[in-house]
Amino acid sequence: MNKHMKKILITYILVTTLTNLFGQHNKQVTKEQLELFKKSTTYVVMDDNQMLGYNITIQAAVKKFWTITPYKFVSSNEFETLRMNRNNSFILLTKVKLTKETTGAEYLFLNMLMGDSVKDINDMPEILELPLCYNGVDENSYVYKMGIIVRFAQEHVKTLMSALFLWTYRNMTYYNLDIRDIKKKTLLVESGDLSEDVNTLDKIKPYYPFDVRIVTRDVIANAVDKQLPNTLILQVVNPGKDDAVGRSYKIIYGVDDNKMYYYNFEKISGKSPAGFLIKDFQRIAGT
Repeated sequence: MNKHMKKILITYILVTTLTNLFGQHNKQVTKEQLELFKKSTTYVVMDDNQMLGYNITIQAAVKKFWTITPYKFVSSNEFETLRMNRNNSFILLTKVKLTKETTGAEYLFLNMLMGDSVKDINDMPEILELPLCYNGVDENSYVYKMGIIVRFAQEHVKTLMSALFLWTYRNMTYYNLDIRDIKKKTLLVESGDLSEDVNTLDKIKPYYPFDVRIVTRDVIANAVDKQLPNTLILQVVNPGKDDAVGRSYKIIYGVDDNKMYYYNFEKISGKSPAGFLIKDFQRIAGT
């Protein structure tokens, strides 16, 4: 597993109470801790670093879709005390820097953690870690998809609760087992998330001759909100236009069933530019 540095975004403001944290992926949650989750209150931590769009959309999505546990919205100061209690669960925004990368790229992830009396946030039991965007990229690149992100997070917890072996879900690529169902549904994508060689329907068709539609952000936001049947959306985590380094994450969600159908990431290079590539379309087409 990649070693990475993770820090809560609020460290920029609360420098006296939070410091940079180094280590591996958080230790995976156990079955016993999932039992505690069922009885927990989930504390959704608001970001103090001017991430207004995130704060608004995470609150709206949780209020509308979160049913698995009681929840409360708390500040970063409250989190520092609450996280020591193993009976509490948390949803929070974290900043991740992969230590094996020399690019210096930083990513924002949505994390679900269980409380524990540990000094380092990296030692808190982890339920889920999902990439949202590169640090510094406009948060509008992902906040309109927050509804499906929250719904998938909830379904992921339910999946873990019924799983025979938790380690099989340690890597999100487990969900690629459902790739074969993608071509049976309508896939909505934005042109800006596609690499140049597949950024039109004519260019896509030779590699993916199924129902794919290039649409606007508003269409995707509506699909997420209305949970349109048999509809999938693409989320791509790319660097800014002037920064072509780091990783490109590609995720496909089902907006009606709240499932993940595809998860992949690649190091950006001349041979693998940022965005959804020809080989991604070939993979989901089964060729």
